[in-house]
Parts: sequence; structure tokens; C-alpha cells
Amino acid sequence: MQNPDHDPGSALAIRTQYRQSQSRAARLRLLVDTGQELTQLDPEAMRQRVLQRACAFLAMDHALLLEWDADAQVRITASHGSRDRLHSLERLADTAMCAPQWQEQPSADLPNVFRVPLLGGDGAAFGALVLANSVSISAPDTEDLESLQLLATLLAAHLENQRLLDALVTRERTMSDLVHRLFRAQEDERKRMAYDLHDGLAQTLAGLHQRLQGFAGRCPPLPDELGADLQTILALAQHCVGEGRQLIRGLRPTVLDDFGLLKAVDKEADRLREAGIKVNWNARCEARLPSQVEIALFRIAQEGINNILKHAQASHVVLALELHDGQASLRVDDNGQGFAMEQPLDTCGARHLGLAAMQERASLLGGEFSCLSHAHGGTQLRATVPSGLNGTPQ
Repeated sequence: MQNPDHDPGSALAIRTQYRQSQSRAARLRLLVDTGQELTQLDPEAMRQRVLQRACAFLAMDHALLLEWDADAQVRITASHGSRDRLHSLERLADTAMCAPQWQEQPSADLPNVFRVPLLGGDGAAFGALVLANSVSISAPDTEDLESLQLLATLLAAHLENQRLLDALVTRERTMSDLVHRLFRAQEDERKRMAYDLHDGLAQTLAGLHQRLQGFAGRCPPLPDELGADLQTILALAQHCVGEGRQLIRGLRPTVLDDFGLLKAVDKEADRLREAGIKVNWNARCEARLPSQVEIALFRIAQEGINNILKHAQASHVVLALELHDGQASLRVDDNGQGFAMEQPLDTCGARHLGLAAMQERASLLGGEFSCLSHAHGGTQLRATVPSGLNGTPQ
């Protein structure tokens, strides 16, 4: 049997197609494998891995990853190869570059250089992938250049996401710091106003009430109408003294400074008792805590009691203050009408402003706050913060 004639042209064409298929598979592997790896690496390792893969793909032995800020200050964030030779690549940073560039410089230590921009979401370059080789090679074909551009785009997307995340974290940290300063300034101002009222207006009102009482005791019998007016004036003066004292307690209760959180919350709960609401303590902790912890938990309890008096229509309130495993825990539960938790606590709706403030106070101390409520099912407030914060007990 006679063998068919061998066609060299067909064999060459098949070999060419096979090599092209291998090249396409290598490009696809480069992108897929790198994409999977980048999701599992931290930013520093991510940059280094892309440099290594890019060098291996183009058979180049030197690489730099350059990044710059809005002021065009360039910095090296990753490198591969000899440091002495890499030094010459630093000057190739071009902040205006927007497309890949292949450069040949025969007399240089690195005769071939390939630069690929890292483009942000706005289309402007914030960095560049710079590859170079110590021996002269031919320029990569168009498909290889496109693959490297896709690789750079993949890296740029991850770096851009990391930049946005870092900016968000910084913004959140700044916001928390501002809120912390606001609360601290608010407490300082409340304390100053409380002392000013106590030493000024409250003393004046108390003196006025005493003088009126003295006048009433020395006054001869008055007609019924005038006597009733005098008693009304005395009652009004006494009410003003009580209102002043209550205002001072609300601004900065001296019992918190003098006797601690438990006594201060129990004193605040007197407002519930005066309104005919039964109050029980499930757990008590008389230990003194750092100043910022006592203030935060007191304000949370105060806001919870305000909400009960304004909205809950409750008949029974259960309080608890515990210290366990380095955590101070406060609970305020009521059997009132409750409300539907249709919105998260951090929304800006007026209904949840008080709850959001409670949550912020706990968060600023590294703690947690929760509110559970259902329509006609009561409300349960929980605040837990570290009890060993820097600072001394009040």
C-alpha cells in the first residue's frame, strides 16, 4: 500500500496554528491565574506577584511598579531584578502616559523597556508597570502587548479598590474622632453650665423661695383672696427651685461624679418612679469605672429613660448594670408599646436620632449597642463597652 504524499506546507500551517493556540492559552492562563491570586493577596504581595508574572510572560528579567499621587510624587511600590540596573528605570515615570510604550535603547544596560500605564476609574494614570531586559530581544507581538495591558488593568482595578477602601477607612476614623470630640466638648459644656446654674440661678431661686417663706411666716392674716395668691407665689417659687435642680441634674448630675454610675442611673430612674412606673434592678455593680465609660453609659441610660417617659407608655422597667470579663454592660428594658424596627439605627430619621446617638457613644469606646423592639412588645436596650479603657475612675 502506497503512503500519501507528505505536504510540508500543511505541516507548517498545523505547527503554526498549534503554536498560536499555545500562545493564546498562555495569555489566558496569565489573566485567569493572576486574577484568582490577586483576590487572596494583600496589596504589597499583589504588586510583587504581578511583576513576577509579567516578567515570566515576556521573558524579561527586570521590572518596577511605579505609583504617584495627585501631586505627581512618584514612589516605587514593587521591584524585580538587579537594584543597580533598576535605578535607571525610575526616571522613565511619565505621569501623562495613557498607552503602552515599547522602547529600545541599544547602548543602555537594559536595552529593551516596556511601559504599561495603570489607569484609574477616571481614565488618568496613577502608576506604571515598567519591564526591562538585560539582553536585547524583539518586541512582543500585538496580542502579547494587549495581554500585558489587561494584566495592568486587572492590577489597577485592585489597587484602585484598595485606595478607595483606605480612603473610606480614613474617613470613618476621622468622622469617629470628630464625633468623639463633639461628645467630649458637649460634656464639658454641660458640666460648665451645670456649675454656673448651681452657683448662680439656682442659688438665687433658692434664696427667693426662702425669703418668700419668711415673708409669709411674718405676714399678718390676709384676706382669703390675697392669701391664696401668696400661696400660689410660694408654690411657683418652689416649683422653680425644683425645675432648676432637675435641669442641673440633667446637664451634669453631681451624683455621677460623687457616687458613680449605679447611683446616678438609679437617681435618674426616680423620674420613672415619680411617673408611677415600677422600676426593678436585676443586677447591680457599684464599682467605679473610667470617666468616659461612666459618662457614656449614663447618657445611654438617660436617653432610654427619656424615651420611656415620652413614648413607651410602660408600667414596668427593668434595669441592670454588670461588670464581667472586662466588659461593662447596661440594660434598660420596658414593657411599653414598643415600635417596629423598620429602619437601621444609623439612619437619620428623627425617630431614631436618639438611638443612633446611643449606638455612636458605645461604638466610640469600642463597644456594642443593640435595640430590640416590636409593636406592643416592649423595648430592650443593651450597651456593652470595655471597662478597662485608659483613664482612672472618677
